[in-house]
Amino acid sequence: MALEIHLIILLIIIGTLVGISMSFVGQTGQGVVVPFILLISGDVFLAITVNLLNDFIAAISVAINYVRKKEFYFTKNIVILLVVSLITSFLGVLILILTPLSTIFGWFLPVFIIFLGTTVISKGFPTSESLKETVHKISEKFLKRKKGDISLEKVEDHSEISNLTENVGDNEMKSIIQPFSKLFFILAIVLGIIVGFNSGLFGANSGFIITLVLIILFGYPLKKSVGTALLLSLIMCIFTFTFYQILGLTIQGKLYFNWEYVLYLGIGSFISGFITSNYVQRLSAKAMGRGMGITMIVLGISSLVFYFIS
Repeated sequence: MALEIHLIILLIIIGTLVGISMSFVGQTGQGVVVPFILLISGDVFLAITVNLLNDFIAAISVAINYVRKKEFYFTKNIVILLVVSLITSFLGVLILILTPLSTIFGWFLPVFIIFLGTTVISKGFPTSESLKETVHKISEKFLKRKKGDISLEKVEDHSEISNLTENVGDNEMKSIIQPFSKLFFILAIVLGIIVGFNSGLFGANSGFIITLVLIILFGYPLKKSVGTALLLSLIMCIFTFTFYQILGLTIQGKLYFNWEYVLYLGIGSFISGFITSNYVQRLSAKAMGRGMGITMIVLGISSLVFYFIS
């Protein structure tokens, strides 16, 4: 059954907002797409899978410009994060299908997104340097060492904190965590679980969280972190969408897909993502963070509007 014209227009507008949001730091459109599709379809799992496909389309359009300008970089250490994330994503999908957790998609997610956006605007987007002190404190507690035993300026033999640098194109990556140290593995597993559950339970591409993880674990500069996170998020979208179809068919006897929703959302997301991402890369990291925060607030407010309408 063909959609009414006002729904088509709304889907394109929402898709446009998602493309803009994705352009800054890979932020998913889940906070507004899921509530809106849930409002017009009444099926939370359909809403989640539609968002995953739209995130996939938006991520491709944005990633094109990041790849063209070589704002991405892969290290073998990322495999640990990716494997843990995919396993946890499967578990997240399974938990959501078997439990009543889908009720959280009403007001909680939009409020959380607004809070996150407000925090980013007021505190700024975290960078490698701003995270060093935080990681230092975590390392001290984990290793049970006295304050001052670990130096952020000098790397001792097997120190958990590192100042190791790596030149990548025009950027310099400053590793915060010593690769393959105990703290590195623990953080990789914990953050991988967060990424996986975010995708599996909430149907997000997890690009924003992956961006943060790349900064925390590997010291990526913001733009290169966003570009790499977008490429990794494509993998998360494909696998998580597949998990929903497999478990939906085997457990509930149905597939979750609607080509009309995906088509009109995708039109807005692809066009706005491609155009905006080309402009965003000219901005400073500070401006990118503020733009992302403002976009998140707009998405959250829009989502709350759909919630109260329903």
